[in-house]
Amino acid sequence: MPLSLRARLTAWYSVLLVLTVALFSTAVLWLHWRLLLNEVDESIVSTTQTADNVLREEYAEVHDLRQAAFGMAVMIHSSELVVRVLDETGASLLPPKEAMPLPPALPAPGVAIGPHTFNGSNGGPWRVAIRARDIGNVRYYVVVGAPLDEMVDEWRRLLKASLIGIPLALAFAVAGGWLLGLAGLRPLTTMAAEAQTITEKTVANRLTVPPAGEELEQLALAFNRVLERLGSALSTQRQFMADASHELRTPVSIMRTAADVTLSQREREDAEYREALVVVSQQSSRLARLVDDMLVLARADAGGYPIMVTEVDLSALVALSVRELRSRAAEKNITMRTSLNALFVNGDETLLRRMVGNLLGNALTYTPRGGEIKITLTSEGTNALLRVADTGPGIPPDDRERVFERFVRLDPSRAGEGAGLGLAIARWVAEVHAGHLWILSSGPTGTVFAARLPGGLLV
Repeated sequence: MPLSLRARLTAWYSVLLVLTVALFSTAVLWLHWRLLLNEVDESIVSTTQTADNVLREEYAEVHDLRQAAFGMAVMIHSSELVVRVLDETGASLLPPKEAMPLPPALPAPGVAIGPHTFNGSNGGPWRVAIRARDIGNVRYYVVVGAPLDEMVDEWRRLLKASLIGIPLALAFAVAGGWLLGLAGLRPLTTMAAEAQTITEKTVANRLTVPPAGEELEQLALAFNRVLERLGSALSTQRQFMADASHELRTPVSIMRTAADVTLSQREREDAEYREALVVVSQQSSRLARLVDDMLVLARADAGGYPIMVTEVDLSALVALSVRELRSRAAEKNITMRTSLNALFVNGDETLLRRMVGNLLGNALTYTPRGGEIKITLTSEGTNALLRVADTGPGIPPDDRERVFERFVRLDPSRAGEGAGLGLAIARWVAEVHAGHLWILSSGPTGTVFAARLPGGLLV
């Protein structure tokens, strides 16, 4: 079973603390030992120099090395240090107070050894320094040493205190780390509990942003932003489904009504059957267009619409779309004028044709009888700019962005002429080509839609 985050944090914290305390304790113990040793060494070196100077002065007066050694011993007395004077054979000229260890080889005249550590006869450590000197033809050695038993005992007491105190301190630190982890992670536990209560029915709920530091606040805010995007997407999806259901119901209802009326009597004339079939054909065509548009938008939302990029003659594509709609314009006595520069763009020809067709179809829908539609295609730097101007009633300023939303029709009387998806699809096509579609101007004399596509190449 994997450990909880709190347990892992406590474990890592404890391991790091143990290593830190162990390194710190080792450094303290080593430094303490070195300080004690340096203090003893300084005392030994100082006493060695003093003993040598006094011995030389005494010898100058009595001219006898043994008497000079006794005189020196009377003047230099220390309860912590042991001072000896050796003759040239290594024999002690003073009665030994303690069995101080000596180095295995005596040094040459003028050479000092130590202080070094040697083991005494009882196994205890000693710190010993020795200096070789000559007075005339007489050679002697001054040896000064100090037992380290008390120093070792003091250091061991410190070691014992560390071995007892450090585990206790670590135990308190681990317990404190566990409690701090519990308190520090409590906001995460609270946020997790709140997140589990959020469902598709309570998507408007948000996590409480805890005042527990910048990191947790950023986490809560980021999660809330994700919830906002998901809520917006879910709301859009629900609205899309509701609008789609409403739009699909209308042609299906009309077709079913036409069929029921036609079949309500056993015998009907051919003209009545033909009229019913015409209604069914018109509504099925409308239904097919609606389903096709909904499929395009659904695949666009899912990011699964394949984009086939080729070099497209945009001017020829616009001209073809205008020719296809001239018959529909003629039915309303609408004049369609074009001014097209020869421009090429890189894009999906099918999608670009749908965008142009939707813009022209929207203009035909809202241009009154006898009106005019003007289509211009020009270059704007490295971009291609397509304008579609109609002589319709215009769009109020508050609705100029809303018309690009799905299933939006500003004129309810034209509900049968479309599902309100054309401009939404046209804008998506422009954006998927790294371009933009917007309303350039609108007023009582008409509306101008503009589509900018990058990479327009003037031929």
